[in-house]
Amino acid sequence: MPHPATSMKPSENYRPDIDGLRAVSILLVVGYHAHPWMLSGGFVGVDIFFVISGFLITRILLAPDGFSLSTFYGRRIKRIFPALITVLLATYALGWAILLPSELRLLGQNIAASVLFASNLFQLGQAGYFAPLAAVNPLLHLWSLGVEEQFYIFWPLALGLMVHSPHRRQIIVGLIGVSLAAGLVLAWTNPDWAFYAPVPRAWELLIGGLVAEANLVRKDSSNLLGAAGVGAILASALLFDKSMPFPGALALLPVLGAAVVIATPNAAVNRLLLSSRPAVLLGLISYPLYLWHWPLLTYLGIVRHGVPNFLEIWAAVVAAIVLSILTYRFVEWPARRGRNVVPALSMTLALVGVIGVATTLFAGFVSRFPEELQAIAAVSTDNNPAFKDHCFLEAPGSSFDMSCIEQGDGPLLLLWGDSNAAALFPAIADAARSASFRVARLSAPGCAPILEAGPNASCKQSNEAAFGLIKVSHPDIVVLHAMWGFDNDLDKLGGTIASLRKAGASRVIIIGPPPVWKRTLPLAIVNHYRFAHELPDRLGSGVSGPAEDDLMARFSKSAGVEYVSERNVLCNQRQECLVRTPNGEVVASDTIHLTSSGAKLVLDAIGPYIFSGQALTR
Repeated sequence: MPHPATSMKPSENYRPDIDGLRAVSILLVVGYHAHPWMLSGGFVGVDIFFVISGFLITRILLAPDGFSLSTFYGRRIKRIFPALITVLLATYALGWAILLPSELRLLGQNIAASVLFASNLFQLGQAGYFAPLAAVNPLLHLWSLGVEEQFYIFWPLALGLMVHSPHRRQIIVGLIGVSLAAGLVLAWTNPDWAFYAPVPRAWELLIGGLVAEANLVRKDSSNLLGAAGVGAILASALLFDKSMPFPGALALLPVLGAAVVIATPNAAVNRLLLSSRPAVLLGLISYPLYLWHWPLLTYLGIVRHGVPNFLEIWAAVVAAIVLSILTYRFVEWPARRGRNVVPALSMTLALVGVIGVATTLFAGFVSRFPEELQAIAAVSTDNNPAFKDHCFLEAPGSSFDMSCIEQGDGPLLLLWGDSNAAALFPAIADAARSASFRVARLSAPGCAPILEAGPNASCKQSNEAAFGLIKVSHPDIVVLHAMWGFDNDLDKLGGTIASLRKAGASRVIIIGPPPVWKRTLPLAIVNHYRFAHELPDRLGSGVSGPAEDDLMARFSKSAGVEYVSERNVLCNQRQECLVRTPNGEVVASDTIHLTSSGAKLVLDAIGPYIFSGQALTR
């Protein structure tokens, strides 16, 4: 997160090139969030902000005339709270008008966490297969503010203890080493902790602190070093992408690049580029721009079903810039110049936190919606009993064991797949009882039923366990269902089918992937109602096309297995897909998972074929 400008007017310590470096950083972050394909590693802008913050804060704390903790924190409040309060209130107001209850409840939780400067820790609690998508979390970006504020709590106290120590520099280097080591390990073992937790991120701020403490800033700056620092930053932004383990070792490139730029204030790139008036002005509004841009882009994506066009995206960016200028001029500036504003700012931020808590307690205020929308708006994947089943490996206490296989003497149908299979299972179980079949189910989140496919160790383990149970249970029919797509290893799927046949399965049936909604289906229905003032039965916008379904149909034909298209049940030839059952209930609870009613609708169409070989109905 960009650290607010340290002063409103130049002083002897003012570094215009640091404001310019902030400008580079915010351009990277905004560019990445607007078009990830354009700046695949633009997320490194946050790491540069961390270095800047560590440098500036350490320089303040080590000033020759000393510092007062109360003065230090009072200044932090005056510089951070005004814009934060403004953006939190505006984001909540827009969320009240736009978000579904579950999403507004999440926004309330994020507001409460942000007020406590613990957003990064809150995001750690959101891990898991059904965690909310980043694209529908308007305050996700405040995780970096949490990291910085936690550093501000620790660092002044730590420096105070070390102020007279002859080993202060060595201690700082040691802290950098410990934090970096934690980041290196966690980047591979627990990426979420590496990304959000304060300890594996602290070294980035401490690098900036070391530049200040060791007085590494040189007036006789090398032009080559300055250019190399900027080059390292730009190379990171252009060459990195979200698939790489980050921060970890990769973060060394942008972090050290930023440190070099800070240490070379008189290099040509600092004087001519970073100290230029446009760069400095953009740097001055980098803090409010960081706060504003992500909520606006998030709400645009929600309203436009996840497919805003180029002009809409950049209109949102321009709007964020305008709002940032206004926030800087009419909110930040007066607050920083005001006297005795710290208590009022603190109380106001606390009241914003109360709004967040109330929103959480009242479950997102479903009463905001017209009566005909309330049941639709309240649909949530969390309420689907299918995902609490013992044989779905995301459920508490779940495991694959013999209890997943219904005992008895009748023919056995076994359903194997990912969370889409879990969502379909209750309807399959009901249909099986009517057809005098026993049923078994084995499903794991994000794991297509493919043996020896991919590097995901948990999927490999769960699929091996599933196949072990298949070999001992001898099912008559094995149904494979998943979020099939082009990233699946279809050669390995062919090998899996061969293994199933060797294990004695007389029929292997593949059920194709469901339609994928760009945003949740309940939100798509609500958005349609907002503009058309009617509840749709089908929608053709904001939903995936038939490419994955066609892929799996071709594969099944070549592999000689039976194929059932879920998409053909739900979507017509015009690629308009059912959103509500004949009884008016929502078909899917999120982007892909069928509700209980949606699963029953699908099984009513495909069940007779699966259990008795009757022709498929559409």
